[in-house]
Amino acid sequence: MSPSKSSDIDFTTFHNIVDGKKRGSNTAHQGVNPTTGEQLWDVPIAGQDDVNDAVEAAEKAFPGWAATPMDKRKELLQKFVELYKNYEKEFTDLLCKETGKPRMFASQEVQGVGAFAGHHCTLSLPEERIEDDEKVVTTRYKPLGIVGAICPWNFPLVLSIGKIAPALVTGNVIIVKPSPFTPYTTLKLVELAQEVLPPGVVQVLGGDDKLGPMFTAHPKIAKISFTGSIATGKKIMEACAKTLKRVTLELGGNDASIVLPDVEIDKVAPEVAMGAFFNSGQVCVATKRIYIHESIYRPFLDKMIEFTKSIKVGSSDDEGVLLGPIQNSMQYEKVKGFFKDTKEKGYKFAVGSPDVEDTGKGFFVQPTIIDNPPNGSKIIEEEPFGPIVPCQPWSDEAEVIRRANNTNTGLGACVWGKDVKHAEEVGLQLEAGSVFINSFEKPTPQAFFGGHKESGIGGEWGTTGLLAYCNGHVMHVYKEKTEPKPSV
Repeated sequence: MSPSKSSDIDFTTFHNIVDGKKRGSNTAHQGVNPTTGEQLWDVPIAGQDDVNDAVEAAEKAFPGWAATPMDKRKELLQKFVELYKNYEKEFTDLLCKETGKPRMFASQEVQGVGAFAGHHCTLSLPEERIEDDEKVVTTRYKPLGIVGAICPWNFPLVLSIGKIAPALVTGNVIIVKPSPFTPYTTLKLVELAQEVLPPGVVQVLGGDDKLGPMFTAHPKIAKISFTGSIATGKKIMEACAKTLKRVTLELGGNDASIVLPDVEIDKVAPEVAMGAFFNSGQVCVATKRIYIHESIYRPFLDKMIEFTKSIKVGSSDDEGVLLGPIQNSMQYEKVKGFFKDTKEKGYKFAVGSPDVEDTGKGFFVQPTIIDNPPNGSKIIEEEPFGPIVPCQPWSDEAEVIRRANNTNTGLGACVWGKDVKHAEEVGLQLEAGSVFINSFEKPTPQAFFGGHKESGIGGEWGTTGLLAYCNGHVMHVYKEKTEPKPSV
């Protein structure tokens, strides 16, 4: 029988959750609705005492949770998912307000929570046994202990559950820090989890920029899982070195999409454009550089332009809207910097205006394509994290592969071509953690997700990702030696 709704869950008041209890603070901040610029509800700002109390509660909870059989842990996580499904409309409404996403995409993210948690409940930790005449060696995997999850603002729900689910399934306990830009859905998600999970197993602390360093400095937090920028990831890794914390860092990307000359232009061009503009480009694995074979460059670009002109930008519930606003003012200003640089350098705007219209009523940016800017330009070299993408022609396959790999990042990449075998051969040469053939970037909980180069350290999701939450534990059992019998 599925759990029913609780009358105690109020989607207009928000608390930190420590040891299974709601907790406020002396200071609060507010998120901003990016479609209007209006302030949202108060959120408590956690401090060092809150971190210490959460760690103490996690320490108490860990031995019992780690000793709980994995099947029972999965059963409780599934029970939480069933309870959560009763509130999908409320979570969708809330996600629309804090992120500005079009409702259909907000709804997809809300439903993704169940998919991410559900898939992790189908996984098991591997166990390896080797035996010879002398001994039996068994390799098992044990939970690390207390995990600190530092989560981003672009997909606050999915990227929170993407850390919570593997941590809990493997027997860890977890303290979640949502982004101060989008704290609401994650605070409510963890509050709801208290209806099912033991106190201290999953906790949440909202706060400001001072809170993350409290996580990385605390000697009893065993691991930090962080999704965010390369610059912040480097600071986290440096801080975690002081206590030799385990770290998983999923950082920025500058994904290349290579379009081979045999594609069906009418079919593929809109897909490539959508890969660049989905979620207004605010995706770590969005397509950020598009390389089109010179023989089809002009017709392919024209088809992308045609599709891009049809994209409607607006508020979550506007009819037919595909793209919402940039989520926050800080990122909005960064994105505008790419428009300013491109305009000042005189590069060609194939579609979209060189000037971002600042209406004062939300952080909206129209999707924009830059036609053949030079190598070395800001729009080629750096990640905009917004709806502006450069296209370049290519003629030599080995050269375009070098161009695609000529970056300090390596998160995702795409190859588009009718000859799938050949597209895979190109994909195998791309220096990226996830390569997609004939699709834009669509990470899945079924597969390990991580980056090469400065796009991160380690990874999560899939069976391999479970090991990121574990220590190896090897048992060597030596056999009793038998004394040789004397010969008669």
